[in-house]
Amino acid sequence: MKYDCMIVGGGLSGLALSILMARAQKKVLLIEKKKYPAHKVCGEYISNESRAFLIKLGIVPEQWHLPEINQLVFSDQRGRLIREQLDSGGFGIRRYALDEALFQIARKEGVDIRTSTTCLGYEKNMQGFKVLTNAGEFEGRILCGAFGRYAFGNFNKGQTGGENWVGVKHHLRGAFAADTIGLHLFEGGYCGMSKVDDEQYCLCYLVKAEMLKKYKGQISLLESEVLQKNPRLAEIWKEGQKVYEDPLTISNVTFYAKQAVADDVFYLGDSAGSIAPLTGNGMSNALRSAAMLEPLLNKVLNEEYSLAKAAKVYAQEWNQQMGQRIRAGRWIQYFFCQAALTPFFFFFVRNFAFVRRMIIRMTHGKSF
Repeated sequence: MKYDCMIVGGGLSGLALSILMARAQKKVLLIEKKKYPAHKVCGEYISNESRAFLIKLGIVPEQWHLPEINQLVFSDQRGRLIREQLDSGGFGIRRYALDEALFQIARKEGVDIRTSTTCLGYEKNMQGFKVLTNAGEFEGRILCGAFGRYAFGNFNKGQTGGENWVGVKHHLRGAFAADTIGLHLFEGGYCGMSKVDDEQYCLCYLVKAEMLKKYKGQISLLESEVLQKNPRLAEIWKEGQKVYEDPLTISNVTFYAKQAVADDVFYLGDSAGSIAPLTGNGMSNALRSAAMLEPLLNKVLNEEYSLAKAAKVYAQEWNQQMGQRIRAGRWIQYFFCQAALTPFFFFFVRNFAFVRRMIIRMTHGKSF
């Protein structure tokens, strides 16, 4: 079978795009290396800018009884607090649950989903693309990359260099504020926590790889010797009960610049550009990229746009809607994670409300 659209990667952006394309009566192939459901290292907060789009896909937050989040708490390494209202707010949901729900919707809509399938790369031909996998070859007219931060084979890898980070995620139970998302600094990184479904809290942090190396890769030692020097994090560790004994980890996380389109391949979510979690909302950005791309791909398949025109428009829209947030996120992460600069930056954030509001505006976009 030749497909209208082939999508490599079955995370939020890939699943969302596949559902929209299938509803437009297009033949869609989705290639995912894992099985559903699966846990992923991810801050599990979604701003309300994505609420209408999720409802369009078939996910109604009210029916899930999800925690509504409208407060932000921020602490520096010494545990000094800043509180701020999130005017637009958001809600929490585990990726484990959300990906599974979207997978079931995509399957119902007729998407050809190949799980446990590893993509090795692609080839271009006169008709479009050939995707090479460990389960054989697939051909289609349009190819999209939605595989996350790690490009493989001959997919576009963007710029190289920059700091390497390690991501770690726990799920906790405890008597914590259900309406609050917390961001807490520690030496060499930062940690976020917010409530999700099933009466759990997602605690996810990023730490510089060099810091973890100092502790010989021992995460528990890093947490006790470094993270818990922040009194707010020490309190969380003391009061919280782990849902799973061992955390989920991901290494070699970088935030260098990427491209939304390269070699006629369209990229979504983190594949097109990763936003630093300190200015968060990566889940909304992934969903937004699918909403942006779907109408353009349908115009190509309906012979209204050339592939080149769709690529140009998508790259422009991506830069307008995502570029500033991604660039600002990298700079804010840099200032907050440099020991010499953190006290000065924290001073401005703590004492000037307009700085706090500016950061929140970078985190929360308009509804789509």
